[in-house]
Amino acid sequence: MFSRRVISAIFPEGQAWEPAVDSDYDLLLNGIGANSDAVKDDLDLLRHIRNPWKTPVLSDLEREFAVIPSATATDAERRERLATKMFQRSSLPTYEFLESKLQSAGFNVQVHANSPAVDPAIFLDESFQMTAGDTIPGGNDAQCGEAEAYCGRIGGELLVNGDIFNAFPNYTVECDEPDALCGETESVAGNYDSIRLESVEYDIPPSDYWPLIFFVGGDATRNALGELTNIDIAPIAVERQREFKNIILRHKPMFSWAALIVVYS
Repeated sequence: MFSRRVISAIFPEGQAWEPAVDSDYDLLLNGIGANSDAVKDDLDLLRHIRNPWKTPVLSDLEREFAVIPSATATDAERRERLATKMFQRSSLPTYEFLESKLQSAGFNVQVHANSPAVDPAIFLDESFQMTAGDTIPGGNDAQCGEAEAYCGRIGGELLVNGDIFNAFPNYTVECDEPDALCGETESVAGNYDSIRLESVEYDIPPSDYWPLIFFVGGDATRNALGELTNIDIAPIAVERQREFKNIILRHKPMFSWAALIVVYS
């Protein structure tokens, strides 16, 4: 070990300073050397503290750069995603740039510009869970026995900002309830027991704004005019939902809205 060799090197010459192998004296010096090596190794790691590939405090560095790791991500995957965030360069927030960021983070999605513009409701409000001869989001055929193989419509999602909530009082008694009677001790106007949070949801804007909406999903097809006619639903791991949205919010053009054609599974 390094520190033991240092100890031996600085000892004076003489038989008294040359312990017999495996003697108590020799073992004592080995212990001193091992203790010093442990301190040296910890100090040596400090030079890598801001290196995403070698940092000994990975979770602290992730927190500093607002990277939320997936519960199922391996150590190597966490370090790669952290490095992507740390070493990103200033660049124009284009759809191509956003797509590259999503794919480099491990999301198998594509970004599609709504140009020429079509009504986003075609994809946001009229997507089906499966169609005849199709492949369901999990990657299997649409056939009996598959957990995802059921008829139904699924809506897309407009991603505009981060999570925004409206707060409302949770009133203990409201009109037409059984206890809403004169004389009831709990029947007090304006009485509430907690605050109820409801997330802000956005409606599809008028047609003048449709070109400012882009889509994130799977493969897409366009007609002869270049208009989007179909966007496949892309599967996203539910534990990476927040990470997926944060990347889009971080890199999308500020004035644009993202229409997510995805399913979380």
